[in-house]
Amino acid sequence: MEEQLKHAIVSVFPQRVFPALAGEKPLSATNVKRFAPTAAVGILIAFTPVLYGSLAAPSNVIADPADLFIFSIGNVLPLLFVFYAALLYVPVVLQETQAAGWMPIIARRGRSSYVGTHVVRSAAIGALAFGSAIGLAAMWAFAIAPAFDQVAFMPEQRVLPVAEDMTFSQFAHTGTWKFVVFMIFWTAFHGMLYTVLFTALAMHLRNPFLALLLGPAVVFLIGTALAIAQLEMFMPDNAVLPTGLEQGPPHEPVITTCVVLLTVLGTVGFTLWSPRLPRALQ
Repeated sequence: MEEQLKHAIVSVFPQRVFPALAGEKPLSATNVKRFAPTAAVGILIAFTPVLYGSLAAPSNVIADPADLFIFSIGNVLPLLFVFYAALLYVPVVLQETQAAGWMPIIARRGRSSYVGTHVVRSAAIGALAFGSAIGLAAMWAFAIAPAFDQVAFMPEQRVLPVAEDMTFSQFAHTGTWKFVVFMIFWTAFHGMLYTVLFTALAMHLRNPFLALLLGPAVVFLIGTALAIAQLEMFMPDNAVLPTGLEQGPPHEPVITTCVVLLTVLGTVGFTLWSPRLPRALQ
């Protein structure tokens, strides 16, 4: 009776949902190897603002915990954002495309299922990693650093109130934590967008170096061109974390985000339904 129940469940749900019932080990050595780079990069992303703030803030003039929060998330993370997003999940795809490990999966499930699984996984991992980075930075800036006197605050040095400091800090008019929560979800959404974009792009590139670097390089060049044209408010990194600009209208980063969203949807759609398989999957 027990064996019949297991067989019934496995026949209804994919084996990847209930690997143990299918006789597979969910944490096999193969899966650990596949996702170890993702786990390492995810942890690095999550703790980057805290590490930077811990090392750099004591030697800078920090007005208060809100200032420490903005300082922590607004320096290293925007610079490394797109490179982190590429390193987060692209190595998982590369391990399969370089070893043709996708062939039996596509033969069994079809291209849509294969691409869709990687898109969903990369979206979830990207949102979790980058959202956690902002959440941990907030916890450290507002609770841990003040409790342990890690930073000497100088409130007299604050020029503007928090609600006028940067784009989106308008939410702080009714409470600083509304601004913090918004930034967590905003950054998590961008983490999802860029991680999915680079994951889908990697399926079209056979060269592993191009798969890792082409997407971030293009985004960096676009940002540089916008900076030269004095359109810094539309730079991709300023749309993700607009901490380096004076407060401007919220629609400016939203416009950039919409362009990125359309690019992601187009790339994923082409990967799913193009007449030919993506180049790296041929």
